[in-house]
Amino acid sequence: MDRLIAVKSTEVWVAALPRVDRLTSREREVFALLSQGVSNQALADSLYVSERTVRAHISNISEKLELDSRLQLCLASHSHNFGCRAALAKTVADDNSGAS
Repeated sequence: MDRLIAVKSTEVWVAALPRVDRLTSREREVFALLSQGVSNQALADSLYVSERTVRAHISNISEKLELDSRLQLCLASHSHNFGCRAALAKTVADDNSGAS
């Protein structure tokens, strides 16, 4: 049961990767930085904006990518930044074929 939950959770953020092209250029900057796992304030400092602006960007990114948590955003960002999409899609497909 736990494995099935993990597979479904992975599917959610892997499925979001093709939607990255919906993001504005600034949202893509924020999205790229999310993979570092830093705080909103650290993101704000590196982008020379307020923390409130970062929160707004993260909210917009979450909505556009159809993701519900910061963890999903961070995982998707890391995967997108480091080109792991094909390997992850294969892993999910393999897990799904074995979970039935």
